[in-house]
Amino acid sequence: MGDTYLVRKLEKLEASLERLALPAESPVLVDRIDQLKHVLERMRHTTAGEVRIVALGANSSMKSTTLRLLLGRDDIFSVGPGAVSAVSTELRLVQDEGPMGPPEYTVVTLTEEGARRRARRLLDLEEDDSRSLEELSHVAHPHVGLVQEMLEAVDRLGYGETLTMKQLEAREGSLTFSRGRGTPLIARVSARLQVPAEVWPLDWAAGRSVVIVDTPGTRKGGALEDVVIAETQSRAHIALLTVACGGGTQFTTPRTAPDPHCVFVATRLDAVDNPGNANSLHVLETSIASMVRDIAADGRPGRETRVAAVSGPWAAADEAAWNAFDPDNPHIWKSTQPAREQWRAAAWDPSGPTGGHLRVAVEGALADGGVGHLRALIAELADKDTRHVDSQEFEQLIEDGIRLLKEAGGHVPVAGKLKLQEAAARDDARPIADLRRIAREQADTAVYAADAWSEVRLALEPTGTGGRADGDALQPLRGLDVGGLAAAAIDGTRTELTEALESWWASHTRQDFADAAPWARLTAPSGADAHDGPQQPRADADAEEVAQVDTMAGRLLHQLAGRRGADGGTGHRPAARLYFRQVARVREELARLLERRLIDKFEPAVVQTQKALGELLVQQRLALVSATGPVAVLNQIGAELQQLSTARAGSA
Repeated sequence: MGDTYLVRKLEKLEASLERLALPAESPVLVDRIDQLKHVLERMRHTTAGEVRIVALGANSSMKSTTLRLLLGRDDIFSVGPGAVSAVSTELRLVQDEGPMGPPEYTVVTLTEEGARRRARRLLDLEEDDSRSLEELSHVAHPHVGLVQEMLEAVDRLGYGETLTMKQLEAREGSLTFSRGRGTPLIARVSARLQVPAEVWPLDWAAGRSVVIVDTPGTRKGGALEDVVIAETQSRAHIALLTVACGGGTQFTTPRTAPDPHCVFVATRLDAVDNPGNANSLHVLETSIASMVRDIAADGRPGRETRVAAVSGPWAAADEAAWNAFDPDNPHIWKSTQPAREQWRAAAWDPSGPTGGHLRVAVEGALADGGVGHLRALIAELADKDTRHVDSQEFEQLIEDGIRLLKEAGGHVPVAGKLKLQEAAARDDARPIADLRRIAREQADTAVYAADAWSEVRLALEPTGTGGRADGDALQPLRGLDVGGLAAAAIDGTRTELTEALESWWASHTRQDFADAAPWARLTAPSGADAHDGPQQPRADADAEEVAQVDTMAGRLLHQLAGRRGADGGTGHRPAARLYFRQVARVREELARLLERRLIDKFEPAVVQTQKALGELLVQQRLALVSATGPVAVLNQIGAELQQLSTARAGSA
């Protein structure tokens, strides 16, 4: 059902956004595009036709139990003490033939700007606060711990990621506070949920999709839950308001928007004191009647309200069935059976405050846990004034889409700015300068730190000027481990140069250095044809470089210390007269030799990294102005939304 042509058009617009390559330099643009995708998706679902049911209730109001019973599944939602979640979950019901499979969850994390926006709301800050999430995590505020948990989860869950439930768990994330970390970073959760026709036939939806949105349970001090509920924007046709009527829980009606028809769902009936007493029961029914009247008065004209009652333990045929439904709380079934008998003998007033609606609801709960009665009420309300809600929802989505387009447009980089960025990167000589500085420092550190030089100095000092050097005085130089010095210098240069290039890269683009830069160039052989053909392992390349340095250094030390030549010969004897300044000169020449070799080894990697950044920036500029780039796509979507807005205004 629905406008098939418009549905297909919206699908194409969604696809154009999915293919969009966004410049990482603008977290705001990335966030607005993410929101725009969600808006177009909601427009498509609204156009195709759906019945949206939102579940609202306080923590421990048995909301999750109610939804489990309604859907006939015990593998969704966590129930029982400690199962506190601050995530909205959208369940899209599917009535396929065949075996019932597990829920197919999709978890989406916040974008970088989305995380900052949620953090500002948690900390009661203005929306234009420009501080980063890291800076916001240091703000003195009672809820700053949630912001810190959000920041800590970024490394594991990432910004704007789409994960399966298995992937979320593998990254130590969770939808509930008690089972993992990272809940504050989760933007939304959705799932395809199979509901067999023999469990709950959905023919009452008349071909429309059925969607149930489970919002976080509210609680005192639940700041994150309040923020997430406020972010849940879609209008619903029906609201299920679960209210615990006993057990000392908060006996208040959840806040709800004025649009949906409402079902007041009474739970925890087994904890109500003495329902056999007419006065006690009258007080309870009067309170419920008052809340139902308030719900109707706070809604739009035409809102209808109903009363249902649900009990999980009463829905179970026996204790074994209850244990299968909630294995973590097996003791509850026995404890609720006496209350069930008391309710069977309840002292009902034939003309009670709810006009008999509470009595019918409780009788349904006693029969099958209240599932049948609740489903009947949903089917009854699903056809009442749905066009009004859909029209309001669609118009709001058009307004949201146009607003997001304007905000996104203000953060799309212009081609001229990107050209300046390219020129700035091209003219930035820091990489070569950093290589030369690092090579000199590493060479000096490696050569001058060798103990052999100090030992020779001590041996030569007694000879004075013009003295004759003892051959043993130069023995430390014969054992000088030039290969070890060179290997240490190579490792040190590689580490420090990588950090310097990462910093330089980040100053010109937010594109990840490890993904886009020729990282392997720093760990592979150097030379003109280093990247042609098979690559040598890094260890082999370093060993070859070390051997070359050792050979070249041997020629310097050979004349001075009488080291054996490459042919295994005895070599020359030390000079008759030797001064330490001669030794110092050889040491300096060795350091400069090593410096030159380090530069020669790593310069190709630096040049390739500079080239890679230049190519990346050019690609970003060309993608920006292409027919499938942000400018063209956003203009196309803007034109379509304006056309829809004009058409609806003309038909009003």
